[in-house]
Amino acid sequence: MAIRLIGLDLDGTLFNSRKELTAHTCAVLAKAVRRGIHVVPATGRPRVGLPQQLLTIPGIQYAVVTNGAAVCDLRGGKRLFTDCMDSDDAAEILRRTRPLEVVQGAFSGDWGYMEDIDRRRIRRLDLVREMQDYLIASRKVVDDLAVFARGQKEGIEKIVINFIKDETGAPMWREETENVVRDYPSVTFMSGGIGNIEIIRRGVGKGTALLRLGERLGVAAEEIMAVGDSENDLDMIRKAGLGVAMANSERAVLDCADYVTASNDEDGAAAAIERFALGENGL
Repeated sequence: MAIRLIGLDLDGTLFNSRKELTAHTCAVLAKAVRRGIHVVPATGRPRVGLPQQLLTIPGIQYAVVTNGAAVCDLRGGKRLFTDCMDSDDAAEILRRTRPLEVVQGAFSGDWGYMEDIDRRRIRRLDLVREMQDYLIASRKVVDDLAVFARGQKEGIEKIVINFIKDETGAPMWREETENVVRDYPSVTFMSGGIGNIEIIRRGVGKGTALLRLGERLGVAAEEIMAVGDSENDLDMIRKAGLGVAMANSERAVLDCADYVTASNDEDGAAAAIERFALGENGL
């Protein structure tokens, strides 16, 4: 069956290790769009975190953001679906983990939010400078993140907690953070692949969001291809008709994928699109 919709993770998948979107990858995405294929970024980022270079490709209309908690119509500037965490549960998770030396972020609407202490701690994270800059640019500062979360009537789409490493390279306070989150059965958590955990409402995921979008567009699951590298991509790789893992993927992603393409530093996502969606030998 022909591929009619492609869900694409960004960090570790479309982006190379320098957080760049190569000219070749952009050209392949544009070619897929011209063939009538829906090219859909599927990311843990909020809408404002979508790279402008990607959005300027004519025909990219939809995006799955915040790990599937929302699907956006980029052309119409509106949300097609949202599936948020309970505001009180989100607020309590943030309140209870605030004393820990971590970087918190909460996402609602198009933006992420953090406290000033989180902004300062971002520079201590084991991330390339470009990723640190992105975290700062895509989050607004509020006085009290837990209070902010409780005040969001429609709920919180996602919480991200990044861990600072100790002198041995181990993430500090990860176990304690995960223990707090486990007290709330309405949510689930996973790794975003960059020394963090991402917390969303139980049952939410990139795969579920892609299927809902596909249903709206008249695209069957068998006609969907998903490409990713991290634990937060497992949902869409499992649920898509064709699940593709990057060579740089986490072990669990490699094990569940239908196919493993080249790494993100070798235009692996573009190669998979050429082979499976465009019928070209891109590998």
